[in-house]
Amino acid sequence: MTSQSQTGQRRYFDALIIGSGIAGLSYALELAKLAPTANIALISKKELSESNSFYAQGGVAAAQNDDKSILAHVNDTLKAGAGLSSKQATEKILSHGSEIIHKLTAYGVPFDANHLAQEGGHSERRVYRIGDYSGKAIIEHLCRQVEQINTVTIFSYHTAVNLMTRTNNNTTEVVGAYILNQKNNRIDTFLAKVTVLATGGAGKMYQYTSNPATATGDGIAMAHRVGAEISNMEFYQFHPTLLYHEQLNHFLISEVLRGEGAYLRRPTTLERFMQDYAPSQMEMATRDIVSRAIFNEIDNSEYDYVYLDIRHQPASFIQRNFPNIYQTLSSIGIDITKNLIPVVPAAHYLCGGISTDIHGQTNLSRLYAIGETACTGLHGANRLASNSLLEGAVMADYAAASSVDDLQRAIDSENISDWDSNSIEPSLRTSEINAHWRGLRSDMTSYAGIIRNAHGLRTLLKLIQQRREIIEEHYWQHVITSGLIEIRNMLLVAELVAGSALQRKESRGGHYRSDFPEPLTQQKNSIAKEDV
Repeated sequence: MTSQSQTGQRRYFDALIIGSGIAGLSYALELAKLAPTANIALISKKELSESNSFYAQGGVAAAQNDDKSILAHVNDTLKAGAGLSSKQATEKILSHGSEIIHKLTAYGVPFDANHLAQEGGHSERRVYRIGDYSGKAIIEHLCRQVEQINTVTIFSYHTAVNLMTRTNNNTTEVVGAYILNQKNNRIDTFLAKVTVLATGGAGKMYQYTSNPATATGDGIAMAHRVGAEISNMEFYQFHPTLLYHEQLNHFLISEVLRGEGAYLRRPTTLERFMQDYAPSQMEMATRDIVSRAIFNEIDNSEYDYVYLDIRHQPASFIQRNFPNIYQTLSSIGIDITKNLIPVVPAAHYLCGGISTDIHGQTNLSRLYAIGETACTGLHGANRLASNSLLEGAVMADYAAASSVDDLQRAIDSENISDWDSNSIEPSLRTSEINAHWRGLRSDMTSYAGIIRNAHGLRTLLKLIQQRREIIEEHYWQHVITSGLIEIRNMLLVAELVAGSALQRKESRGGHYRSDFPEPLTQQKNSIAKEDV
């Protein structure tokens, strides 16, 4: 047995932000305004811009600042949420749509306000976008703003390992996190008066996903391990149209294509098939309906995909409105002005997450969660398209305003130990970790994908628990790497998804049980909480 210490530095901050999507960046900007002297740490697993937000093609759903427009947006959201959205949270978040558009515009984001888009489930055009690369444009502008603030220290290529807690007057409070510096493989102790989880989603647990490889549910797993309440993990939204291609296998085909008239067709006959599933809304039905329709079409044919067809629109219109999609697909030989686009449903957005109030506060003191990693009650059982970027920005503002008070209270770090990992085995080979990834992603896609049943979910839980035992043993005995942290977190999140899906004996929103195909009369959130 070798001795290899990973003990790093001890660092002190007023606020620690883990995650650099729209929620994390917006929180940093807002807190810097409200508390100009606050010392802020911003943690990013890769370069600062890498996040789910960066890859969002659609845009920001935002009603005009009048009661009628906001009410329509609220009603569309509640309908999509299939009875589980909180009306209070929905109203509070969506009422800030116009304000957020003005704020992002002031940061330089060049929205095309003259051509608002419409996506599935929306009753009117209200999606602000920048071509078909809205997320990229927003994140790049926010990154530039954050990089100019001298009170924000950016830690790129750092991975959070675990949260640190202490008990204060019988209350559990989070006082920071252990953070792995990927460059020197040391684990630093980051102490902070406020810890904000903005770690995004968990799409990497599925075989097909629009998410980047960094989306491994880290915030949810870390929060669960220290006793934070987790809600509605069974509701994973699948985007209907991910490009089906051997090399380019994470490229999303924006829902806005269907908003601009694209059809879904069977590969065999080229017939449109949505009339068999949603005859009134057709391709503009909500994502859960369209994804199940495509899944059924694939399941009942010899093809592994269906076609998306926008060839009937003028070529100039397509090239002007979808430049990124047009250019990317042209590079692999698909001219979308002339060719059909092969697509499959893919894991896209986690509607559940760490339970928070409207201020982003969790049930643990000093711990906030914002963005996709949080469950505010907005999305319910199924997210309305393009509500996510809006929620991330709005909740960042709410959380920043609420957490200012926490900055006034010092933390007691006397009994907080630095990371101690002497006398441990060398790190696992990448090929060993990748083997677990392949198994997990295949199992989750087969048993907890778009259509589920009790037998498959019970089988899945056994498989996950076996892998968790193996990985936990590795975690305590081997040098810790980013890859080991991610697979450990992902297995825990997968177990939460499968367990919640097994317990929900109904079909609702993004959760469909073939053995319980109808919704129950009672509408109830699912809750998971670890006793610590």
